[in-house]
This record gives sequence, structure tokens and C-alpha cells, in this order.
Amino acid sequence: MKETLEHGHGHKAARYKVPVDYLIMFGICLLFVAVALFLDSPREILEGYARINLSRSVLITDYVALAGIGAALVNSALLLFLNLLMLIATRNAPNGRIMAALFLTIGFSLFGKNLFNTLPITAGVWLYGRLSGIKFSSLVLHGVVSTTIAPIVSEIAFFSGEGINVYMIATAYAVGVFVGFIFPAVAEYVKRIHSNFCLYNGGIAGGFIATMFAGLMRSIGMEIAPENYWSDEYSMHLTILACGIAMALIVYGFFADQPSMAFKRFRNILGESDPDDSDYFAKYGSAIYKNIGIMCVLSVAVMYFLNIPINGPILGGIFTISGFAASGKHLRNTIPILIGSIIAVHLNHLESTAPVNTLAILFSTGLAPIAGKYGWIWGIATGFFHVSIAVFIGDINGGLNLYNNGFAGSFVAVIMLPAIEFFRGMRAKLRGKR
Repeated sequence: MKETLEHGHGHKAARYKVPVDYLIMFGICLLFVAVALFLDSPREILEGYARINLSRSVLITDYVALAGIGAALVNSALLLFLNLLMLIATRNAPNGRIMAALFLTIGFSLFGKNLFNTLPITAGVWLYGRLSGIKFSSLVLHGVVSTTIAPIVSEIAFFSGEGINVYMIATAYAVGVFVGFIFPAVAEYVKRIHSNFCLYNGGIAGGFIATMFAGLMRSIGMEIAPENYWSDEYSMHLTILACGIAMALIVYGFFADQPSMAFKRFRNILGESDPDDSDYFAKYGSAIYKNIGIMCVLSVAVMYFLNIPINGPILGGIFTISGFAASGKHLRNTIPILIGSIIAVHLNHLESTAPVNTLAILFSTGLAPIAGKYGWIWGIATGFFHVSIAVFIGDINGGLNLYNNGFAGSFVAVIMLPAIEFFRGMRAKLRGKR
């Protein structure tokens, strides 16, 4: 692991050296901007970027369809860049959860997050720390993940559809600060629900907050209409981009790791099954990049196998799987979930390639720890039931929670975990009587 933070003695901190892991993420920022400028003109990018920030951004708003691939990639690069600056300014060393959150930022900035709707929420998290006496450096992860409910800000600001209204924007920003303020406490509380078996804890917290606000908004006559921006025009470009990043990370993972340990550490990652100890970054260092890249390739392959074009939301799901390969996901605990979810989408009444189905397949892997702990059969069952819940639960919060599958995952975990323990107990009793 490269040198990250150096704390000196006394009141003054020693010189800070930017971790190489953050430099890799900066490299992805530059790549996105370069690809954007190659595919679109600066004028098209600026016009598209304005449309992104003035959009309602509720699920499902594919920024590639709404504003063009160039603007979508620049939006993603900008938010990732700002989050990296925030981590560096607070001298946070990278860990598994932080790396996962950065990949979440890359992905969800392609369909829901933008500078306009994320700023007040992050400010609310900062205010929570200020009033609670907690250093913001300890809350940065919440500051990144809390933007799952960013569409609340956009929905209030642009609900009327009549352009810019200063009063509504001020109201939206006040609400954004408030939801950011309460998010850290809610996120810590909801961990009790799933006992770390759902990796998307921020989505669970966001789901409860978004559901509350959706109810309040509907009660005063604000009907939240779903969006359906869904593109397949740039599938080949985005596939090449995802695979290129994946291969680069795999190669880096092999060369940055000790040659004698490269395969051994990867095998060790595949053996991980403890949901309470899932920070692969802390355990294996640069070896995680092999896992990240391989999981990215797996995700792309699954979409190709199912004949699903890659767009903004799909790429968001792919990068989510990739990011959590640093904190909880690997081939052995992810494949069973994917199998169960694929079976489910081919049995429900929706088209198998419907957006909610395809997203549910990718994001169902947030429950990978269940498969890792209890085995393939329970993993397949978990993936199956996740899709059954995820495709409908977005109606509850009106698409205001971007990590909607995390919210669905909490329901699945609450149902599956006691059921699994019950049947395991019954099986043990039956074996004992023989």
C-alpha cells in the first residue's frame, strides 16, 4: 500500500501525500472528460450539462438520453473530482467503503446526481457534524453516500416545470440541507436492520427518508411523476469504456501487488464470507484492483449475454458492482445472486429487458454477503426475491431515492435472514435425531 497520511507530533500535521488510489480515480476523471470531448463538442457538452442540472433527476433519468454522452460523462467526472478533493482536504485515507462510494459517484452521476442537487445535502452532513461536535473528516463517507436522495432537491426546485423559480430553489436547498443533516444518524441506525448483510446501507437510509418526503409532498398535492429517459445509442462506446477501465485496473492490480502474492491474495478475496469484516482494501491492498476489474468484466458480460444495451443507468450498476469489489463483493458471492435475479426477471410479468428489471439484476448484488455466508442455494433464492420486491418498491418513494435497490435489499434481508436461520436450525435438529 502506498503512503497515504503522515501525522506529525504536536499540533501541526506532517506533509500529506495524495494516495495513489485517489490518483487512479483522478485518472478516470480525465479519461471521462477526454472521451466526452472526443464524442461531443464543447458547446453540446455545456448545453447538455445545463439540462442535467435543471432536470428533475428522479428515477429513471438517464443523463445520456437526456443530455448526450459528453455531458453525462463530464457530470460524472466533475462530481468524482469534487468528492476526491473533499477526501483529500479532510485527509481521509482510502478504505474499502470509500472506494465503493467513489465508484457509486461515477455511476450515479450518470443518472440522478449533479452539482445542483448534491451540494445542499453534503452541506447538511457538514452542518450535522458541526452541531454534533463530530469532525467532518469522520463524516465524509456520509457526505458522499447521502446524495442518494439528491432527486428530492431537484424535484422540489423544478416541480412546476416552468423553469427557474428562486423561491422553489431556496425551498429545495433548505430541504436538501435538512435531509443531509438527518442522514448520518438515520444511516447509523438502519444498520441494525440487516446486520451488514446488505452492502447498500446508504440506500436503506435514503429509502426511508425519501419515502417520508414523498408522502409529505403527495399530501400537499405534489404528485411525483416518474421519468423514463433510457438510451441505447451509445452502448458500444460505454461498453468499450467500461472494459477499458476494467482491464487497466486488472493489469495495475497484478503489477502493483507483490508478484509472489498476486494470485494468492485474489484467492483469499474469493474466500471472504464474513459480513462484519468486508473491507478488502484494508486486508489486501492493491490486490483489490484485480477484483474490481474482474467484477466489472463479469457485469458487462452478463448484460451482453442478456442482450441489454449499456447506457447511463446500466453503467451505473456496473460501476456499483465494481466499487463494492473493494468492500464485500467477489465472484463466489455475487454469481448466485445474479443467477437468482436473472431467473426472476424471466418469470415476472414485465419484459425481461425492462429498465426496472435490468437494474434490479445488477443492484441485487448488494445482498452478496448472504450468498457468501450461507451458500449458493440461499444466494439464488435471495437474488430471486430481491427482484420481486425491487421492481415495485420504487413506487413508494416516487423515484426520489437513487439507491432504490438498497432500500429493497433491506426488506429482503429482514425476510431472508430469519428464514435461513430457522431452516438451518431445523436441519441441525433433524441431523441430531439420526
